[in-house]
Amino acid sequence: MRRALVQIHLWLGLIVGLLWALQGLTGATLVFHRELDRLSTPTVAGPMISMDRIAALAPRPVQMIGIADGRGDLINVQYKDGAEVRQLQVEAATGRIAAARDYDPASPFTGSASRWLYLLHESLLLHDDGETLIGISGLLLFTTMLTGLWIGWPRRRQWRTTFAWRHWRTTRIRLYGWHRMVGLVAGALLIVTVPGGIWMIFAADLRPALARAVPHQLPYKPQPVGQFGAIIAPQAALDRARAHFPDAAFVRLTFPTPAAPIYAIRLRQPDETRAWSGVSSVTLDARSGRVLDIYDPFKAPLSNRLADAAFSVHSAEIAGLGGRILLMLAGLALPALYVTGIWAWFRKRRRVQPGNSPATPIRRSG
Repeated sequence: MRRALVQIHLWLGLIVGLLWALQGLTGATLVFHRELDRLSTPTVAGPMISMDRIAALAPRPVQMIGIADGRGDLINVQYKDGAEVRQLQVEAATGRIAAARDYDPASPFTGSASRWLYLLHESLLLHDDGETLIGISGLLLFTTMLTGLWIGWPRRRQWRTTFAWRHWRTTRIRLYGWHRMVGLVAGALLIVTVPGGIWMIFAADLRPALARAVPHQLPYKPQPVGQFGAIIAPQAALDRARAHFPDAAFVRLTFPTPAAPIYAIRLRQPDETRAWSGVSSVTLDARSGRVLDIYDPFKAPLSNRLADAAFSVHSAEIAGLGGRILLMLAGLALPALYVTGIWAWFRKRRRVQPGNSPATPIRRSG
């Protein structure tokens, strides 16, 4: 059993390890990307201006308006310009346009560098096919971490020697020792956070099956129309949604389309698991303003509450600043594990090649 698990761990690491190293680097960078973005976008605090005024700032019909982060004083306005999706960053209190950029930048130098990194981390810049690839690699990473923890778990009374790096004398022992030690520490955290990312990628496919097995509230599915004519104003839609969650903060408002003739308003109630972006939502008919669906995470089934926590667990924001720092270090551990693992493998192959095998030691009597 152990030999089979070692081979599975080895070959998964050799084949997919470079992708995991990239995922670790991009994920570690993204842990604090909102705070880093803030350094270049100072804003004036104050109550948010009308949603109608914000929507009017875009030169084309708006697709979505949402907050940039938990502070809520910077608003992202997303609109489609021909085949491209563009984004304005607007100061919530004044309506001042702070930045205009591509929503899906082709490189980190033609738009938001953090948005480009996010797309690289989420889909390798390959859209839906890339997301599926990342989801499969996440499943393989989870499997590799399980096998690695099982293989490297110290026996009774050996924990102290597992972390005694000062006593590692040879290169082979040092490579194995660091690989094992970093894997045990980082793997214990990643084995909790990685499933959240897998869920988010496959959630649309998994939710219907989950709803058939246990109580689970599915997202509202709108019916497409040919033409939906006049619609209510976005501020009126937001006001109607807030009537159901009067203590909630605004998160985002998605505008209607012929395929989905609805306003989808997301809000954040106090003490929600998803710290800054919330999951409370109200869905309205865009023409009449009639409420079609309400989602309250505090009244939802247990399966929904677990699914709602996926992002917070994956980003470690559920554990506060300390958890985010640990996740960043765990992300950086993935390239370290790849380098030490493949280095040890190359040294072993070179040592066992014909002509490189060490001479058989001479046994001495007495």
